[in-house]
Amino acid sequence: MKRKAFAKAAVASMLIGTTMVGCTGAAFRPAAIAPQHDPDRLAANVEKALADRDGARAVELAEAAVQAAPQDVRYRQLLGRAYVADGRFASAETALSDAMTLGNRDARTIITLALVEVALSKDRAARDLLANHADIVPAADYGLAMAMAGDAPEGVRILSEVIHDPSATARTRQNLAYAYALAGRWKDARMMAGFDLDPLAANQRITQWAQNAAPGLSQQRVAALMGVTINGADAGQPVVLALAPATTPAQMAEAVPVEQAVSAAQTVETAPVEIAAADPAPQPAVAEASAPMIQAIATPVRVAAPHQASSVRAAQPARAPQSARIQQLAFRPSGKGGSNWVVQLGAYDNAAIAKEKWYAMARRNGALASLPVLTSQVTVNGATLARLAVGGFDDRAEAMALCHAVKARRGQCFVRENVADATPQRWALATRGRQYASR
Repeated sequence: MKRKAFAKAAVASMLIGTTMVGCTGAAFRPAAIAPQHDPDRLAANVEKALADRDGARAVELAEAAVQAAPQDVRYRQLLGRAYVADGRFASAETALSDAMTLGNRDARTIITLALVEVALSKDRAARDLLANHADIVPAADYGLAMAMAGDAPEGVRILSEVIHDPSATARTRQNLAYAYALAGRWKDARMMAGFDLDPLAANQRITQWAQNAAPGLSQQRVAALMGVTINGADAGQPVVLALAPATTPAQMAEAVPVEQAVSAAQTVETAPVEIAAADPAPQPAVAEASAPMIQAIATPVRVAAPHQASSVRAAQPARAPQSARIQQLAFRPSGKGGSNWVVQLGAYDNAAIAKEKWYAMARRNGALASLPVLTSQVTVNGATLARLAVGGFDDRAEAMALCHAVKARRGQCFVRENVADATPQRWALATRGRQYASR
């Protein structure tokens, strides 16, 4: 299958933007570009090389920028993009991981690193990366990346919901079609692809996907999707660019004047020393992302601070508690609930099953029992499903916080806007007076 045709077949703007090209690898030559050059100017030239689809040149410039400013996260991320454009997945994994170590958490970096890990046959690592940053990655991209990472059913599940969102586009539907193909559901893939393509083009697309669908061709699938040529000569990122811990200048002890030392020696009484109370444990916070629809599975936790005595007789180092008590993140709604945002908990064959699932969820998470339950119908591949959701949120951030707590208990959910035909369920009101034990 031709790389260009396949790249067009799987439409995914999430990937690398203008960094797609296959070129031969270039060894690191620090003498080629002097590291004393302005790294910002080098970075601008990297972007130009990427736009010109010159992967080898982009790598050369990006390596020089990183050598000039090794602790700058921007240049590490740019180097990762350059390696991808040059088809060097092993090097890209190192550079993008370094960027995340330095604090980069944007969706492009996460998606690109996940796909690079898929290309390196590290599917589990890719899925963990996506799940732990699902509050950052847009749902359409999350679903396709999950399917690429070996969890095609999860990708289909997410994308089947996303296509019903008002913001869904043809790209979203084609992502779902490709996820169906990766799941082996070729009839569904053909049907979904046909929503935006004429019959001949849809058949050609399915044929192209089938030619590269074998389990051992993950690297080829990623390369085709990214529009690059695999560089078999990739020996990894040069050692000279390895990320080292940031160093801080050592501070010399200030000499004490002789007069001050004598005065201190003659002091009869010594002021009592008090130990400063330990800072309170950080409270977990859920940051609101710009446009994600899925909440992160990884949950911040709070560690109980050790008991502090009211007074301390002698100065001694503060001691850590023998065992830290991990507290579950609790969701506490404000009680206003004037927004149109809801948290969808699932879609089931009928309303009876949705009701049964609701009671099971409420037993696991008492916060759900205090929220109004909404059901609505949706048709997916000719089947009518009952969608189960909860509302009553002030804004999207509050809905995201609940979904975050649900996923912390291994539940599934995502945030969306409510639909006009949603029906409040009175049977859920009976749960509000009950006290459910949290697992």
